[in-house]
Amino acid sequence: MTGRSPAPSRRAFLGTAAAAGIGGLAWFAARPATAAPPPPAARRAYIGGFTAGEYGLPGLPGIGIGSVGADGSLRIDGYHEGIDNPSYLAAGPRGDVLYAVSQTGDGHVHAFRIGDDGGLEPLNAAPTEGAAPVHLAAHPDGRFLMTANYDSAGVAVHALAEDGSIGALLDLVEHEGSGPDPVEQAAPHPHMCLFVPGTHDVIVPDKGNDHVYVYSLDPGTGRLTERSRTLVAEGAGPRHAALHPSGRHLYVSNELGSTLTAFAYDPVGAVLTPGESVSVAAPGADPRNAPSGVVVDAGGRFVLTADRGLDTVVSYAVRDGGASLDLVESQPVTTKGPGTRWPRGIALDPSGRYVYAANQAGQSVTVHRVSAAGRLTPVGAPVPVASPSCVVLSDR
Repeated sequence: MTGRSPAPSRRAFLGTAAAAGIGGLAWFAARPATAAPPPPAARRAYIGGFTAGEYGLPGLPGIGIGSVGADGSLRIDGYHEGIDNPSYLAAGPRGDVLYAVSQTGDGHVHAFRIGDDGGLEPLNAAPTEGAAPVHLAAHPDGRFLMTANYDSAGVAVHALAEDGSIGALLDLVEHEGSGPDPVEQAAPHPHMCLFVPGTHDVIVPDKGNDHVYVYSLDPGTGRLTERSRTLVAEGAGPRHAALHPSGRHLYVSNELGSTLTAFAYDPVGAVLTPGESVSVAAPGADPRNAPSGVVVDAGGRFVLTADRGLDTVVSYAVRDGGASLDLVESQPVTTKGPGTRWPRGIALDPSGRYVYAANQAGQSVTVHRVSAAGRLTPVGAPVPVASPSCVVLSDR
């Protein structure tokens, strides 16, 4: 499957909100969880990565389009070409649109309609007004898209149209500050945008200045207002975050500190209170490198993260209602061949039964079955994929 897509600064508000179709929005508090049927397993997978390749490795042909078997196994059916370095992907809230960053010096975001056969039809693209976008997320109401520009330290907000296409740039907020690592923290590096369900808020970890920000997104204008910023630890390098289903705890993977930190979260005051930090390396192991993605299962039973260098997926049992984490186990993403595998991103199947790791240097995607206790069992052999960095799963 192939196709062709259309081809550092101050805070900006390009405020034609009315022209962009931005009106009022009624926000509702999150309802208490109710009993529901188990979520279905994934049927399709979309693989993002680096078309230019890194570390002298072959590049990804385009966005990978795959099928998922009943046993969690993955098969690559083809690629959608015509986009540079789609290193991070995100599905729209209805599941019928896929968004992708183009991680280049002149950053862009792309929107694709997902066809009945799983193929991707380009809708449009827009500049992020920044360099090296590394993450993006669509708001649950489908009206806003947020992007983290890593190199230029900006967090961008775009309007989204009814059909999921990308509209006007509504706001661009730039971080300031640095950290003790002279190479990785010489400047701010926002690395993720995480919407908080049932609120106006979005969480942004910044690897470069060691803080986690909470912003409020104005539903009428798309502008961001900072509500809080919290220091994780000097030199921690917070990269990615995931919320406990209760909305009262946040787990942050610290790329430079080789740790996972559990925070208490008060959504009313947007207050993050750091709790314990656990090592991503098993006891006695040399951490060597950097934690990357982090996910929480829908039942709040366990947290998973990946470590580049150790090349593992690590699982923790959630204790004390979400406040603490106990190491369950650390499983290699693959045992085949020498050299690092560099699992850059992980994704949990909607059913919570499988976790997928995009092994950038390992040129593969691997699958582990996840037990109710967070135990990990490999599923089949690694699936060859050139320079992958992200997996998005869909039950459509």
